[in-house]
This record gives sequence, structure tokens and C-alpha cells, in this order.
Amino acid sequence: MTYSIVAYDPSRRLVGVAVASGSVAVGSRVPWARAGVGGVATQAYTNPSLGPLILNLLSQGLSAREALFRAIREDPDPESRQVAAIDTRLGKAYYNGKNIPFYSGGYIGRYSVCIANLVADPDIPETMCRVFDENLGTHGLPRSLLIALQHGSSLGGDRRGDKTAALLVVGQTEYGILYDKIIDLRIDYDWGREPVEKLKKLYDLWRSG
Repeated sequence: MTYSIVAYDPSRRLVGVAVASGSVAVGSRVPWARAGVGGVATQAYTNPSLGPLILNLLSQGLSAREALFRAIREDPDPESRQVAAIDTRLGKAYYNGKNIPFYSGGYIGRYSVCIANLVADPDIPETMCRVFDENLGTHGLPRSLLIALQHGSSLGGDRRGDKTAALLVVGQTEYGILYDKIIDLRIDYDWGREPVEKLKKLYDLWRSG
């Protein structure tokens, strides 16, 4: 139903999540991130509470793997979940439940983790991570996330057709710990099935002020 990438840029201390899906308003429940802590994507038959739960565990010093699997053990239906997590020490992990839609899978890159389910091409997770890692040094985290998402979409994306997409980036802001969102952009539904391209255009508008 959804493909997403969670990443960390240690040079700029930014955490980000990018996601696309055939479901409505995917940005309202899949991407989660906290500055100085890490990021989470929770999808498939989504339990959105896993996002803040894993971030809370990361803030207590657990690694991405420890936090993710502790949270999964507390989930009432873990085999219906697909989750990825990264921490600011570059710990990375993902989880695929047995009952999530095929094709499903995940991949761990150097600075990123990608997960996907009900997608057209099994290479989407690996391709997205590799593309992100290759572009991070040149383009920075936000644009590299979008480039990775575009590659996922070009491989076919969601088998139902991409209809929604989102980009979330957090870091240190002038508002302190009460508001750490640097970018929070969403295409909640696109009848033309080009939400990733529209998200990129929205980001370009945001950049231009």
C-alpha cells in the first residue's frame, strides 16, 4: 500500500521521512520524527501510535533496533505492521509482519532505511536507499529524500497507483524542543496519480519562499 524512506544526515543533524501511497493522507499517520532522536515510518495496516512510542524509547537511549522491536512486542497485531526506524547514532532497523500485502520488503542503507508493501517492483526499497545515500552529500537531506521517492515512483510505486505523498524533516529550530519541524509538506490526494511530482513542486515553492 505504501513505500517510505527514513533517513539521518549527521553533518547537518537533520532527520527526515518521505512517503508515497495509494491511500488518502498518508502524511497524517506514517511519518514521525524528533530532532536529536530519530525517525520512524509505520505503515501497512498502520498503527500510528508506534511512531511516538518508538521515538520515546529512542529518547531514553535505546537503539533503533531495540526501540522498534520493543514497540512491536507491545502491539496487539504485530503481523499486520511494517515499520522502519533510524536513530541519530545511525542505528537502523525495519520490521515486516507476516500479514502485510505482497510485494513487501525493506532495505538498510548507510544513512537510510526503506520499507515498501503492495508495490509494483521488489527493487524499490534497495533502489531508494542507494539513491538517497548517493545524493545526500551533494543535495542535502530534503531533496535527496524526494529524489529517492521519485525513483520509487518511477519503478511503479504503489500497485494501486500513487495518490498521496509527504515529506517531513526535523532539526534544531528557533522554537526549541516545542517545535522542531523544518519541513512538513503533504499531498493528501491527487486524482492525477502524480503526488510525488506534485510534492517536489510544492517543496520547490516552499524553498523559493
